[in-house]
Amino acid sequence: MSESPQEWILKRRHEDLGVTVRMCWDLYIKFYTVFLTFSVVGLGWVLTRPGDIQMLPRAKQVIAIVFVIQTLLTAITSAAIALYTVRVAQDQGHIEDLLTQSHPGTRPSIKPAVPAFLAQLGGWSNCAAMLAMAALWLYVGFVR
Repeated sequence: MSESPQEWILKRRHEDLGVTVRMCWDLYIKFYTVFLTFSVVGLGWVLTRPGDIQMLPRAKQVIAIVFVIQTLLTAITSAAIALYTVRVAQDQGHIEDLLTQSHPGTRPSIKPAVPAFLAQLGGWSNCAAMLAMAALWLYVGFVR
């Protein structure tokens, strides 16, 4: 049976959404892991540097500001990836509805391919962790 141009487009769009969301999460996890590593190492160095290495208060503040900005950008990225994944899951569900509307009762009763709840939990948890890290950098840079 030959598929219509609309069906072909919808199937390709469904597939592209799945590939794109997986690629975005892959890149995000790599970015998040590298950034978190640098941030924790930087924080550890600032807090535990040897006593013979003196740091000007202004230098510590500049380092803290740089990490606060980067951490806030990471928090925003974490929230954005959570929201994007939910939108992709909704779009895929809508496409599945469109593809099966001409055949009532044919839509399989399976869970969505994109785990939107898990993505929301991961993205928002990472966002909260980054906001806490930004607060820690502010404390280390300006209070301690």
